[in-house]
Amino acid sequence: MEERGTSVCSCTGSLAARGFARVAAVLVFGASNVVFTAAVHSQDLADRNQIVAIRHRLERQALDLINRDRVAPEYLGETRGRARPLLWDERLAAVARAHSEEMARYGYFGHTAADGASPEQRISSAGIRWTLVGENIASCQSIAQAESTFMDEPKFERNHRWNILNPEYTRVGVGIANGSDGMLYITEDFAQIH
Repeated sequence: MEERGTSVCSCTGSLAARGFARVAAVLVFGASNVVFTAAVHSQDLADRNQIVAIRHRLERQALDLINRDRVAPEYLGETRGRARPLLWDERLAAVARAHSEEMARYGYFGHTAADGASPEQRISSAGIRWTLVGENIASCQSIAQAESTFMDEPKFERNHRWNILNPEYTRVGVGIANGSDGMLYITEDFAQIH
């Protein structure tokens, strides 16, 4: 039997009050072209390669921040020292990237894709066999802002912070797209793989 818990959150505090960030998380138990700027289609291959390199750098920055938090001494009370650095999974990253690109392209913010697919359906459709998946999404001005917003959530609750610190996850993929609103659309897909 599949259990599913969902937590969709709005940021609170000064960031949300100024409208700079939106975040949401989904917890689940049991490829399109990069749309990084509106001008991508009219630029030459060198510019596109530069955009892909920037996206790759930002996605790896997110991985570094996630793994830093998973092993940070200040979170030992939550992880009991069991959370290990997550391995990058390019298949999860492709799923996450496609979702971020779709949100940026169509101007929506949510875990459910335009075709109605849930995070677990999107991950399963990519041929990934999982026993546990979770997803964090954010619309922020920077990767550091998204991670900070996630980690500012309450301890010991099933939220973004829980997804990041959950020792049961072993892999992650991060996808980032730049929206026409100037915000980064960030999707972090976490999994324990069969």
